[in-house]
Order: sequence, then structure tokens, then C-alpha cells
Amino acid sequence: MAAVAAADQDDGDLADVFVQGGRSQTDEPDYVGLESIDRACLEIYPDQPNPLQATAVVKLWLGGPDPLDYISMYSNPGDPDRAILPHWHYVSYGFSDLHGDNRVHPISGPGQPSGFGFELSFRLKKEDDQSVPPMWPSNLMNKLATYVFQTGNVLQVGDHIPWHCPLDGGGNSQIQHMLITSDPQLPDLDTLIGYVQFRQIVGVKDDELKAAQRWKGAGVLELMCTVKEISPYFITDMSRTRSIFEMDSNLLHQVTTGIEQDGSNLGHVTAVCSWTEMSAGPVFEREADMVTQTPSGDVMDTGDDTVTLCPPETLEAVHLKFDAEAAELLPLIVKARLQKGRFFVFHNAENYAIHLIPPSCQEDNLFVSQGEPLKAQSTFLQIYCSEILIDKMSQEFEMLQDSFEENQHYPIEFRFSDPTIVITVSPRGQLYCDL
Repeated sequence: MAAVAAADQDDGDLADVFVQGGRSQTDEPDYVGLESIDRACLEIYPDQPNPLQATAVVKLWLGGPDPLDYISMYSNPGDPDRAILPHWHYVSYGFSDLHGDNRVHPISGPGQPSGFGFELSFRLKKEDDQSVPPMWPSNLMNKLATYVFQTGNVLQVGDHIPWHCPLDGGGNSQIQHMLITSDPQLPDLDTLIGYVQFRQIVGVKDDELKAAQRWKGAGVLELMCTVKEISPYFITDMSRTRSIFEMDSNLLHQVTTGIEQDGSNLGHVTAVCSWTEMSAGPVFEREADMVTQTPSGDVMDTGDDTVTLCPPETLEAVHLKFDAEAAELLPLIVKARLQKGRFFVFHNAENYAIHLIPPSCQEDNLFVSQGEPLKAQSTFLQIYCSEILIDKMSQEFEMLQDSFEENQHYPIEFRFSDPTIVITVSPRGQLYCDL
């Protein structure tokens, strides 16, 4: 994610209906992908051959709005001996190639990803009075699927997804973000039309998400599965009010130690941010005229036309703009990325990018250097961060810690020289106009 960005949180026109054994084989002349997922689920739930399903009334390839064809919902009894609570187990159908006939995904073969190469699952704690699984997880899965289908960004184990509202779409739940892990029961599939891995959504609280951002999602997941309420099955409890760090204070120490030893695995984030070039005259905004941006080559394909990119241009000064949520990451980026010799990239929804590069970074496709520290190619900005600049940023950004938004007067401004960089921080969800 990644770090990865949240999909549209409005409910939209989801065409899910609640049915028992909703598929009809007479409607599916070729369903090799469907059958492989069915068989994997039947191994776990032999007593539930016809699970309840959410199904798209109009399939995607017929013009329907929902990317996922089906979401099966199983009743998992849990395992008292392992402190695994009874829960609902949701399994998606549609990220992978279900049919092998090019109707949604390009045809693949053995050893290649089937469609996007994965399906999603989700485990929701079963309440004592529940006899039917809630439907909202199917909405959540379809929103994530919309993001994946629109961007092509595959969800990987360890990804963290800021969502900033209860996952069930209402109420007062503090479970408002997601991590991605492997499903503990469903095995990887290797079919004639490609491989499929099952990746599970895990609902998390705000401080658990921040720990994943500051360190790494996989590390936080390893800590979470040791907590009784979550268990090795990573069961999401929407009524959970205590974070794993409140349940076991030693876990926070392990995160702090991990950051000191490993740095952060958060290499990029989609955020409310932008940049402008500063000159002796008026500040001007560079045109965001590219559908997609890449720093790695001179020619790119935007779908309809081939666009030739201009060579990178040297800049004299830049103005970086962040909202408060994005700025809160800056101390982490300096400490756990730049000081560890690792780059970091901010993206925004208009394909602007701010690429921070430390001296020891060995990444490909870098076009800045100590002699030319500020360069841009269309809307993609690279900044060479010298050791001196990194030290100054570390000192200046100390105020941007958790809860720094409280009682702040905006805009907050930072100025650096060699190279000349002005950073303006505005309230959450906003960006100030140019200087």
C-alpha cells in the first residue's frame, strides 16, 4: 500500500445479493478457476458445500459495477484448544481468473499469476446472537477490488491500508484500518490458468496501523497473532477497543527495537501533498498532464497514445506542501528511511510525486546528485538529501509527532537551504495555496 491508499469509502451502487449457493453451473460454461477455489474451501468446510454467497447481479464483464463475481461466507467454529474464537470466514472470487477465457483477465498459464494472482479473505468474530453473517465485508472487499482493478496495484502480505472510518461503514468502531496477511488455512493454488494466493484482511486500530508504517506490516502482524483476542487466525473484532500495545506493553518495545534495527519498510504513500517550483519570479504549478508517471524511461504508454517524456529538468528551489496527516510521517521518514540509506516517495491523486533520496541510496533510475539536488520530469520531483540536510530535517521535524495537530496554528512552515526547500503543512485534508 507500500505503503498503500484507501479506496472510495462511499457505499456506491453495490449489486450484491444474499443467496444460498448462488452460482449455477449452467451459467458458467468454463469455471476452472471457480472450481479450484471451491475445492480449497471444501477442504476446510466439508460440511458447507453450498455456503451463503454475495453475488454481483450484473457481472463486471457485462457492465456491472462490482469487480468481484462472488464472495462466499462460511461459519468457522474456531478451536477452543488454540483460543481461536468462532467467526465468519469470507472468501472472494474475482481478483484471479475464474474462467480462463479472457473475459476479465488475460489468459495465463502454470507458474504465472492468475489474474492479479490472489484472492482476498476476511475473518470476522461471530457474535453470540448471530445466525447469519453480516454483509458489510462484501462491500469492503468490492471497494478494495475497485482500487486494485483501477490502479493495477496488487495487495501484498504486509501492506497497510489507511481507511479512516469504521470498516463496517458505520457505528463507533475503532477498527478503522487494515493490514494484509496470508490466510492461515487456505493454501496457495497452482492451476492450469495460473497461481492464486489467499491474502487476508486484518482490521486494526490507529496505533497498530502507525506501528506498521513506522516499522513494517509483517512485524506488527507477527505481534498481533500472539494476542489471544486476535489469535493466529487474525480474527477481526469490530468491538475491540484496546490495541495490542495496551494489552501487552512489551509489544511496543519490540516495535521500537525493530525500528532501531531495521528501519521502516514504508517506502511510498499516497497522501494529500503536492509540490511547486519556486523561482525569482512568481511561483508556478507544473501541469499534471500525465495519466501515469514513471521516472524510469523516456517513453511511456498511457493507454491511447504514446507520450515522450522530456529529459529531467534542474530546478533552483521547490515548495513542498503536505497536509497534517502526511506531515506526521516526516519524522519517521527521516529516522527510519533516509538515515538508513533508503528512499521515500510521496504520491498524490493527480500523479504528482516527491521522491526523497539519501546519499547512499542505490536505487535505479535516479537523476539527482549532490551537484544537482533538485530535478523534475513532468510532475515527478526528485530531491537529493545530503547528510547535512537530513540532520537538519531530523531536528526541525521533531515537532511533527503524534497529536501534533492539537492546538496548532496553520500554516506550519519549514525552510532549508542547499538545496532551497520550503515545506508548508496545512490542516488534515487541505493544502495551502502557493507562497
